[in-house]
Amino acid sequence: MAASLRDLIASRKPVVAPSIYDGISALVLKEFGFEAAYIGSYGTGATKYGLPDIGYIGVDDMADQVRRLAPVADVPIIVDGEGGWGNPLHVARSVRILERAGAAATHIEDHDFGKHITAKPRVISTKAAVDKIKSALDARASDEFMIIARTDSSGSEGPEAAVDRVLAYQEAGADGIFVAGMLDEPSRLRLNAERRVPLFNTNFPGLTNADQFASGVDVVLYYAIGHMAATQGLRNAFSTLARDDSAVALEEGFGGIAGIVGYDDFLGIPDARENAAKYGLLD
Repeated sequence: MAASLRDLIASRKPVVAPSIYDGISALVLKEFGFEAAYIGSYGTGATKYGLPDIGYIGVDDMADQVRRLAPVADVPIIVDGEGGWGNPLHVARSVRILERAGAAATHIEDHDFGKHITAKPRVISTKAAVDKIKSALDARASDEFMIIARTDSSGSEGPEAAVDRVLAYQEAGADGIFVAGMLDEPSRLRLNAERRVPLFNTNFPGLTNADQFASGVDVVLYYAIGHMAATQGLRNAFSTLARDDSAVALEEGFGGIAGIVGYDDFLGIPDARENAAKYGLLD
């Protein structure tokens, strides 16, 4: 049985959670032994619908991803809960849906419309965000399900205000905190001095996991690594096919017939054959 997210955070520094968005990415995550995964609205919108992450994705989209991918990855999954998809009553429903779907945690954000469109997204009041966090905590069925409070305020209100906000969310009972964007050094030092709960963050270009841990981060969310890598791979393959009117140049890299056999093994054909024989389906 996979360790709980709380146990991982207590024993791994930092916990690394790559993004998964379909069965293939979940299998690759498992193949390389990662102990946690992330399902974000960014990857979900891109891979399910080819849309940017500007509020198109709903709770049912996210829950569907969790239901499909959690059994494949078999690790604790942290799920993007956006702003809870409404007021505190909507937040409560969203938390129940995501928890029942099989998530281990969700982060609830304080942004209003504007994330990813502008560098200064609008945010709701601290009180309104606190009420959402309290509602999320009240709605969960198990204390093992972690409620992470995220602020998007650093770009619009500044790093000091962002720290004020997440510390208020901590006081409201949040199990983890998450500041979107970079903090200046004084704000970072203050946050680490005053926080009592784990700090979540996305990976930043040029920073290693060790760099993140040294700055106080407990969980690093690689929110774009999966679908961006897949996009690049598809571009490479499709551009070759379009240029050559053939996939022959790709066959060596794919391993030819042996590559197809190997991919079947990756997808679980050996186990399926064993069970088919066991139940007399190959007689």
